[in-house]
Amino acid sequence: MKKKKSVLDDDKTYFSGYRHNDLEQYRRGYPGKKDYKDLKDNLKFYKNELKSYPDGDYIENFYKDWWGDYERLERHHGYIQWLFPIRESGMNFHAQELQCHEINGIMDDPKAFERVLKSYEMMLDFYGMELDKKTGRITRAENWKSRFQHLNRSYHNYLRITRILKFLGEFGYENYKRPFVEFVLEEAMEHGTLINTLESCVRYWLETIKSEKDREELKDYVRKIESGYNSPDVEADDSELVSSRKVDKMIEKSNENQKEFSKKNGPEEDLDEASNAEWKRKEEEMKKNSQKEGKEKSESEALEPEKKNKADTGVTGEKLARSDKEQKDVDRLLKDEEERMKASNARRETAMEEEMETATERGNAGTGINPSEIDRKETPMEEGKDTTMERDCAGTRINHSEVDTSRQTGEDQSDSQRTLENSPSPV
Repeated sequence: MKKKKSVLDDDKTYFSGYRHNDLEQYRRGYPGKKDYKDLKDNLKFYKNELKSYPDGDYIENFYKDWWGDYERLERHHGYIQWLFPIRESGMNFHAQELQCHEINGIMDDPKAFERVLKSYEMMLDFYGMELDKKTGRITRAENWKSRFQHLNRSYHNYLRITRILKFLGEFGYENYKRPFVEFVLEEAMEHGTLINTLESCVRYWLETIKSEKDREELKDYVRKIESGYNSPDVEADDSELVSSRKVDKMIEKSNENQKEFSKKNGPEEDLDEASNAEWKRKEEEMKKNSQKEGKEKSESEALEPEKKNKADTGVTGEKLARSDKEQKDVDRLLKDEEERMKASNARRETAMEEEMETATERGNAGTGINPSEIDRKETPMEEGKDTTMERDCAGTRINHSEVDTSRQTGEDQSDSQRTLENSPSPV
């Protein structure tokens, strides 16, 4: 008889390698992963101190208002990362990765820890299942038919279930995983009620179980059902593995249902959160805002040294904030003031020269010397000027200069002061 493909056979694709690595990292406890003590959103949420985001609520309100609202639980994609945080990032960028100190904090708080199973129960109700808290055993709920039908065609919930099982393992409920997987395998392979979940159950949900012994026992169960095994005394031969007609038809029917669903609704996304286009739009918007803020921060940091240097040289920070027009007005005023000062200095020098000439003429008249003959006489003034006259002239020049300078400076200062007072403030 021709050997048939088993649901356990690996698809040998690139994504299968990623899947194996992801699940292996989880089972090993994410070796090398850091614990960030400042991240506490998950702990606060489970203590009912923080709302989920976006469009979320406090965890107690989820149990009060969301439980049983199946349409809401199906369509809303932001709450799942808050109710079931794991040590991996999801598509909801408002939710944080679970930290080790948060796990300890939740388990140490009786009320917060009680909510772990309560969240699990709420989602089991959404899937048409009930939980025995003592054993972790799963049974059908009263509305199981309608909920199973929904789960068979709502493929994005399969990733949610993978997250939920990982979440249980983080909080000490590792022993609750096998009963869930056993229930789904039985419903899918023996009753045909959850046939579309079979592949995800075998390749993902079963692989979240950390016990290798439990995983192998469940795989043996799958092989036996595929081979038509129905007796506890007969062992199935893996070398002659053949799918039964029943399982073959179930798998074929599952593939047909998926193709039919894709034709009607478009191809299903691998991630449940990614199926919501609004999330993608918000994510892109947040990335753009983040990049813009980062650019502004970098520019601001680049200007800090320049601001500091200018502050050290007496230039205030206000000048940095002036517009080009205001800066031009200030530069123009400063230039006008500089020109007025130059003109004032020129007037003072002219006045000083006039005073000097007047003083020289007076001195010559007192000694009876003809000014035209001074250059022809060999007097000490040729070799070195008369120090007394020089001091007198200098004294006269200085005295007059001081008076003139004081007067002129006062006028210039008044003019400058009036100009600056009448000019508009540049800031």
